[in-house]
Amino acid sequence: MEMHTPFLLWATLFTGVISSGPVPRKLFGEIRSPNYPKPYPNNNISSWDIIVPKGYVVKLTFRYFDLEPSETCFYDYVKIRADKKSLGRYCGQLGSTTGNHPGRKEFVSKGNRMHLSFHSDFSNEDNGMVIPYRGFLAYYKAVDLDECDPDNAAEDDEELRCQQICHNYVGGYFCSCRPGYQLQSDYRSCKVECSSELFTEASGYLSSPEYPHPYPEDLQCNYSIRLERGLSIILKFLEPFEIDDHQQVHCPYDQLKIQAQGREIGEFCGKKSPGSIETKSNEVDILFFTDESGYSRGWKIHYTSERIRCPQPVPRDQFTIIRDLQPVYRYQDYFIVSCQTGYNLVE
Repeated sequence: MEMHTPFLLWATLFTGVISSGPVPRKLFGEIRSPNYPKPYPNNNISSWDIIVPKGYVVKLTFRYFDLEPSETCFYDYVKIRADKKSLGRYCGQLGSTTGNHPGRKEFVSKGNRMHLSFHSDFSNEDNGMVIPYRGFLAYYKAVDLDECDPDNAAEDDEELRCQQICHNYVGGYFCSCRPGYQLQSDYRSCKVECSSELFTEASGYLSSPEYPHPYPEDLQCNYSIRLERGLSIILKFLEPFEIDDHQQVHCPYDQLKIQAQGREIGEFCGKKSPGSIETKSNEVDILFFTDESGYSRGWKIHYTSERIRCPQPVPRDQFTIIRDLQPVYRYQDYFIVSCQTGYNLVE
């Protein structure tokens, strides 16, 4: 697993050994200090790069640890790094008051890499007696990374992994969106699908996305109400009504436009509700556009319909009789016409 090549330590007059190399990419394994379980050599620098498959993190624990103790682990030590951060410098023996023994601590990376380095100086002596420190035995394993946990996000990951809903599985994750949204081509972000909403019922409700919470940015919504001929649509705005506006310019940011059969009824924004609008049409389009900023709560409409009012029937001559004449006639109402005696009704 390791290759050793001699080198000259220029700062001293002795020869040391340096070794380094990647650990085979597996889901688990072990790392031993040089010569373990026999005492490790002096003047040794060894390092290991642990790499597990993407979608996993590295968890490392020491099963055995026995290094020369010293203050701040100056002489012999093991250093652990992951995610461009130091996870500590360790030395000593279990129960010793000098050094920094790792004990049963679990070292966990945030990414799929971890670096372990070992350093020994020129001797292992205490009051002239050589002490055979045996080094260490460490085990590592790949642990599934829950990419959906915000605490596991890498520091260089500026964007959220999923804009709305994140689903973790062993070795990876995928994103989805709330109802009414569509997953975009980056497989992370979600956008409201409101470009062709059609309403054909005689009454109903429609609102800006997320109402009464702030609506999303960069919307281009088109809500169409299409009812049968002879009906007139009535729009009633509910509270709260709140669309980004400007004190001096009319609706420069976000706009709510209402059209009836190509006739524009109005363009609305601000906090003043339009109230109730009689469109006098069976076809209404509601257009809603937003820019890339703002924090307004939007709008909600309860629409109803009523039959259009018809002209009051009037007898065409003095011989025509309209029975049970009503004060108001609407679409699909009817009335009965007859004639005085001696006259016939003509179409």
